[in-house]
Amino acid sequence: MIIKNIIYALIVIVATVAGSSTGLGGGVVIKPMFDLIGNLSTATVNFYSSLAVFVMAVVTIIRQIKKGFTFNFKVLLSVSGGAVIGGLIGQLLLVAFVHMVSPLHAKLIQSLLLCLMLVSVLLYSLNKHHIKTYHWCNLLTTLSLGLFLGIFSVFLGIGGGPINVALTMILFSFNMREAAVYSVGIIFFAQLTKLIMVLVGSGKSQINFALPTIIAVIIAAIIGGFVGTIINRRASDKGLNVIYNSMIIALIGVTIFNMLRVIF
Repeated sequence: MIIKNIIYALIVIVATVAGSSTGLGGGVVIKPMFDLIGNLSTATVNFYSSLAVFVMAVVTIIRQIKKGFTFNFKVLLSVSGGAVIGGLIGQLLLVAFVHMVSPLHAKLIQSLLLCLMLVSVLLYSLNKHHIKTYHWCNLLTTLSLGLFLGIFSVFLGIGGGPINVALTMILFSFNMREAAVYSVGIIFFAQLTKLIMVLVGSGKSQINFALPTIIAVIIAAIIGGFVGTIINRRASDKGLNVIYNSMIIALIGVTIFNMLRVIF
């Protein structure tokens, strides 16, 4: 168990460093990797993933504000408000979903949706210089975006990072560094909602968590958030894009492997 917790912690550190620096969140790495090495239930993996991403987001936001990053709080709070509502809906859908299908089918469907999302995001990232961007910062757009991101990210247990970054760059014309920080801010609110619902709702009965693993995940996420913020502040926009695209490509491979393992 100790060795497995060390492996979990290393995964969380790598995931949250990438998540904090590029806005991926970390859940998009943790979810498929925990599925790959462990025999945990979908609900348990989603809980560990959400916990790690939430802790990383807290550390990252505090560090970014201390270093002088200024949020447009109108945009952040309206997108996050939509994400909170979406997170509630996503968690309800997830609880219903894991009751309706077998654990293997749940993992297969989540992995398939995750793979399709990652491929779409990668195609955008590689061709973004040819794609028109907008400045749609009105309340309807920001709330609708948050609602969509909250549902999608919480249902998949990934924190929403890749799609957060892509859509905020398209709709708000953010550069990579700005999109990464706003993505982490959105993730904070969505995952806070999910954790509260899990701990006080019926979904708690489906989670088989262990205290040593929780401690390992929290410590690793703190380290990852701290290091990732340093990278985000110091790396060039081009460097952040390289990290982002490399992680997406690697995750597509892991997700496909997980799907094949479930099928065969």
